[in-house]
Amino acid sequence: MFRIRYQFLLLLLGFIFQGQLPGYAQKVRINESYTNQSIADILSTLSAKYHIKFAYDPVALKGISFTGNFRNDSPDKVLKMLLKDSGFEYVLLNNVYVIKKAEKPIAEEKPRTIQGIVRDKISGEALPYASVKILENNVGATTNTDGFFTIPDVKADSVSIEVRYLGFEPIQMKVARVQYNFKPVVVELDPKQFIIPDVEVFKNIGSLLVTGNRPGEIVIDTRKVGDIPSISRIDILAPLQLLPGVDGTTESLSGLLVRHSPADKNLISYDGFTIYHINHLFGAFSSLNSKAVKDVRIYRGGFDSRWGGRASSVIEITGKTGNENSVKVDAGTDQMAGDLTLEGPIGKHTSFIVSARRSYTDFYRSPQFLNLFESAASDLTLSKQNFTAFGTDPNAPSYLFYDANAKINVKPSENDVVSVSGYMGRDKLNFQQMISSPFITEHALWGNMGAGVRWAKQWNKWLYQNLTIGLSDFESNYHHYDSTLKRQGIQAVYDTIVRNYTTNTELNDISINLNAQVNLTNEFLLELGYQSNFVNSSSLENYFHSVNTILVSDTVRPNNFNSEINTGWLQFSYKTNGLKSLSIGSRVSHHNLTNQYYFEPRAQMVISPSTKFDIKFAAGLYKQFINLIYLTGNAERYLWVASDGVRFPVVKSKHFVTGFNFTSNGLTLDVEGYAKSTEGLSYIQTTIKRTSGNRFVEQSKIFYIDSRAFGVDILVRKVWPNAEGWVSYSLSKAINQSSNLNGGNEYNALDDHLHELKLVGIYKWRKWRVVASWIYGTPKPWDEIILMESLTLSPEYEKNSSRLQPYHRLDTGLSYLVKISTDAELEAGIKIFNVYNRENVLARPFALTDTPVADYLQGKSIIAYHDIYGYSVTPTFFFNIKF
Repeated sequence: MFRIRYQFLLLLLGFIFQGQLPGYAQKVRINESYTNQSIADILSTLSAKYHIKFAYDPVALKGISFTGNFRNDSPDKVLKMLLKDSGFEYVLLNNVYVIKKAEKPIAEEKPRTIQGIVRDKISGEALPYASVKILENNVGATTNTDGFFTIPDVKADSVSIEVRYLGFEPIQMKVARVQYNFKPVVVELDPKQFIIPDVEVFKNIGSLLVTGNRPGEIVIDTRKVGDIPSISRIDILAPLQLLPGVDGTTESLSGLLVRHSPADKNLISYDGFTIYHINHLFGAFSSLNSKAVKDVRIYRGGFDSRWGGRASSVIEITGKTGNENSVKVDAGTDQMAGDLTLEGPIGKHTSFIVSARRSYTDFYRSPQFLNLFESAASDLTLSKQNFTAFGTDPNAPSYLFYDANAKINVKPSENDVVSVSGYMGRDKLNFQQMISSPFITEHALWGNMGAGVRWAKQWNKWLYQNLTIGLSDFESNYHHYDSTLKRQGIQAVYDTIVRNYTTNTELNDISINLNAQVNLTNEFLLELGYQSNFVNSSSLENYFHSVNTILVSDTVRPNNFNSEINTGWLQFSYKTNGLKSLSIGSRVSHHNLTNQYYFEPRAQMVISPSTKFDIKFAAGLYKQFINLIYLTGNAERYLWVASDGVRFPVVKSKHFVTGFNFTSNGLTLDVEGYAKSTEGLSYIQTTIKRTSGNRFVEQSKIFYIDSRAFGVDILVRKVWPNAEGWVSYSLSKAINQSSNLNGGNEYNALDDHLHELKLVGIYKWRKWRVVASWIYGTPKPWDEIILMESLTLSPEYEKNSSRLQPYHRLDTGLSYLVKISTDAELEAGIKIFNVYNRENVLARPFALTDTPVADYLQGKSIIAYHDIYGYSVTPTFFFNIKF
């Protein structure tokens, strides 16, 4: 016990003594004089004479000498004079003066650039258009199509960044200077998991759609496409028809109509090549498989200078690159088709994905298929007999479709991406009805093939380059023949009516795109590019109509062209506090068929008074040189033509968009007003001419039309922990004008309807998912022909002045999702299209009656109208497994 106390006392005295030593050293005063003496010797003398402790390297100091005098100076002052300009300095540690080499003064660090890539943590795929923001100053960037991002001029030693991407958990992480000095920062995001395996409860529903950062932009989460109650659960375009500004009442009739522009005015870009045909089963659903797609975004108007060649909107589709970490399988089926997707890595730097779908409809005719077929191919009269599911009845329709997507992705380095992708979609129809009049034979083959080669590289912190070569091949061969025997009154005499219709179209599209992004500063971005587009097409239309061998109509219309369009574009973007983005740019194009240059200036601006509120504007000019002409009847009968300035004008459109976006606590309110005028639209209009001898001739002529559309699109969306819902509303007006129609006066466009309302709700509870959508549209016009006794148009006639009934339908869905293991899940369910079986009339075209002369002589109308109905109630059972 005494020894412990003794040791404690010595320790205490030591601390006290040590604390007094610095004070002692500072009281020492030094009086010395030296002439060319080494510093090592001086320190040794001072230590011995004044009892000051020094620690130093004598060898290092031996070659340094000093000449000078000290008069009553403190040790600190002496050392400062001795070591001045010597490259050495001292520090006092525990009453010992330690002499060491002086550290170089730290120069002010130059601003650095953060470069990085955002990836899916599970699959390793790069995430395009992810949002990256520095939390300290709200400076940010958006990843490009390969997931790369660059934030220049970062001065801090470390910053906190926040990264967000639709369908993934947002992440915040600290990035130190050492991390971004030498190589890209890798940010991995977790997909939002809906089920926690241990307790089987839903964690977070996520969002199926969000509004983008640009005017008119909406982004779709491709992994949740199956939540929509559509006919096909992997239809990538089905959610688009539930958005404001996109017509949801067309069904199979016209494709996607965006803000009252024809479907061919939409650019559908898939991995760099253009998709000309997007439908299966005459438009019942799209041929684009969501399982092969990583990102889909639609620009409904006012799009910037990066995009060209179309006058209405852009649908940008980015295909998956394949899982880089493990092999994955995704397989599904319903009553009409089965699909299989396989993806995985090939070595360390390569991944692949193959996704294919094929219908069973050529050997299994489900009730669903027969229902859809009769509605979609509404000009065909199916036999009233009951076809068996696996029967070989020659009068039953034989129809099949298939599509496939494939992609190989190679990463030679952290900053390089090389990919080769391909797409194919085909439909084939054979139908023959010979049991009773009308006797019908119809054969059709149509589809699209495409391939793209892409090389992208982040050269340095400033420059990103993207080179794409795309090829697209479209083919459509359609032949229809029908013969009808029609009895003349009560007499046993029959008229023989024959119609023969043939269209053949082949189109080849080759495009070369070289784009670059230059990050000048945090505020300024320069984008530029060059594009060459070569389109070759040959088509033929032949229509024949006769009654008892007397010709009513005989039209032969060939179209062949070789189009070459060369375009350069440039765009400056600027952002700062309060100004989210300002983009000003233009495209300059030369078209060989007109031998003219076309200038397309564009501007976009988004102002952010607060983090929750954006005000947006967009305006621009848009030109289209390759256009579609729809023909009579079915939507699959059309011809692609090139603008030559003589037969077919260049389509020119002006867009103006303004609106605002408010987002807070899962609630989004997006409002956009737009005005759009388009010149040079080409339509085929049926005309009826009376000739001598009471003969009537039906002619189809091409008319050139100008259109105006204006309206307001409103989206209200709310997300809860286990539910999501939105309301889409459009208030709009669409007007056409042609000098050769309606006396040159304006008239209603066929897709004009004042109001369109869409309600969507998705609810998840444990393993169950319930979804419903309801669509309502006010009546659309139809062209009621009013003739006088002389068979000329009545003064009371006004084109497209009559209206159809209002359109509405309810779609629902129910599914069950269960986790089989950590990496495997099983889903099964049912979706019902048009639950209460509403008979919606989509259109009411007109034509001459089968026997116009006899009808005229009997005082009957020589005009016949044909109602095109929407789909009746259509249930779809599906099954899907992933592992």
